[in-house]
Amino acid sequence: MKTIAIANQKGGTAKTTTAAALGVLLSRAGIHVHMVDMDPQSSLSQAFGCRDAEDRLYNALTSRAGLPVDELSSTLTISPSTVELGRAETELMTEPGREYYLRTCLQSTDLPDKAVVLLDCPPSLGVLAVNCMAAAGGMLAPVQPGGFELHALAHLHMTVQTIRERLQPDLCVLGAVVANAHLRRAITDQVRDEVDRLHPVLGVVRTDAKMLYASSAGDMLRISRSRALDDYAAVAEQLECIVQ
Repeated sequence: MKTIAIANQKGGTAKTTTAAALGVLLSRAGIHVHMVDMDPQSSLSQAFGCRDAEDRLYNALTSRAGLPVDELSSTLTISPSTVELGRAETELMTEPGREYYLRTCLQSTDLPDKAVVLLDCPPSLGVLAVNCMAAAGGMLAPVQPGGFELHALAHLHMTVQTIRERLQPDLCVLGAVVANAHLRRAITDQVRDEVDRLHPVLGVVRTDAKMLYASSAGDMLRISRSRALDDYAAVAEQLECIVQ
């Protein structure tokens, strides 16, 4: 349960924001957190102002070596991504054991024994996303209020069942986070109730421009006052109980 995949095959569900916010909050609570940006769009890396001119994550994954570890603070590190990582989707398709490459890399990565690893998954169910779920002990699904998101979550639920049967029997769905929510809109309550039939809802996170600006500017490490961050704090507290 020390490795958590933040996943949803639908794009625009606040996966990266959720990974960034939880990484910051858990690290501020004294837990060593390592984030892995497994999305070739590298939005998580950009949210912390990280760049990688050497494509180290792609090279590590394809050679099954230890992941790069860049320090953001004394308790927060990251393996930054680049667009080059997208090549792995096609290059690994015919490789035997390709679903376990990330797990092998994590086992070779120099991290503290009690470190929590957050995997920011790509918005797909391709090789990279399957690697994340095969490496994880727990999965967290961000969802935004809307009908299409519910269909995607139902599909993800079936995928998790397949992953359990074929690759990672210990994978546990920790729950869902309803993100970018307007609390006064009826659709928010409707989606929360529908999601709760599949997975426990760990929190409802209000939409917040401050969070958007911070991630766009690469300032996630310095964000402090934010409605969304307050809501994510309730989710982080539940994760603390799980990982400790």
